Amino acid sequence: MMSTANLDESSIAAVIGDWHGDRSWANARLQSLGERGVSVALHAGDFGIWPGPSGKAFLQSVEKVCARYDIAVLVTPGNHEHWSRINQLWENPKNREADGERRPLYLTEHVAVLPRGYRWSMHGRSFVSLGGAPSVDFLSRRQGKDWWPEEQMTQEDVDRTIAGGYADVMITHDAPGPPWATRAVEDIVTTNPMSWTDRALSYATEGRDLVTAAFLGVAPRLQVHAHYHCSGQRTVTLSGAGYDTEIWSLDCNGKAGNMRLLDLATLTDPVKAGR
Repeated sequence: MMSTANLDESSIAAVIGDWHGDRSWANARLQSLGERGVSVALHAGDFGIWPGPSGKAFLQSVEKVCARYDIAVLVTPGNHEHWSRINQLWENPKNREADGERRPLYLTEHVAVLPRGYRWSMHGRSFVSLGGAPSVDFLSRRQGKDWWPEEQMTQEDVDRTIAGGYADVMITHDAPGPPWATRAVEDIVTTNPMSWTDRALSYATEGRDLVTAAFLGVAPRLQVHAHYHCSGQRTVTLSGAGYDTEIWSLDCNGKAGNMRLLDLATLTDPVKAGR
């Protein structure tokens, strides 16, 4: 597990949805966190880990702001990330533990990509990350250019995540499906507003089913996801849990619901609570 020495300075963290490599949007969000004294940002994927000059420029830009305010960005990777490069970096022994398990992959001094099923703790709260999702538009993308089949998690990833047991907070890119989805996500997956093909929808469903299985196996108190470019919140009670679970959907860059604050003491949003 990563050192949390610099992750315990504040009881308030941020959770953030898709940035898609949008430098100006990302930097403005990070600056707002820095000015508030928030030192940890948990990004739920489609961060902007892209090949070529645009991906490099985005990382450099984000790192500059993070360094100014000493903000750690922990990325649960999404589907639109350079997955072949990420996995290639994890093949390097220095990015693995002695037992072969993947370590957080530091792309810059302040930005780390979290392996699937990775666990850590902050302020006495346990966390688990499970990145990746199917790109519903994969049929219009070019494999190896802007789409990588490694984006999809495997059953092995799910099994490893569940084997770790309960976590207070679960960060994913994809969302659990109905009846566990927020209303906004449920509307999208049940009405198909973009008129995706049956093949695309089948691929998307496979990924959502895997996340749902992992979510039910971990049974967190808070589940946070991105991917659907919508915001919402729902309270559900999982079988045998004995407590309620909150699910937060985070919107994408350019939208007000892209970022929320998280009080680690209460697992609530201090802004909505009036703090």
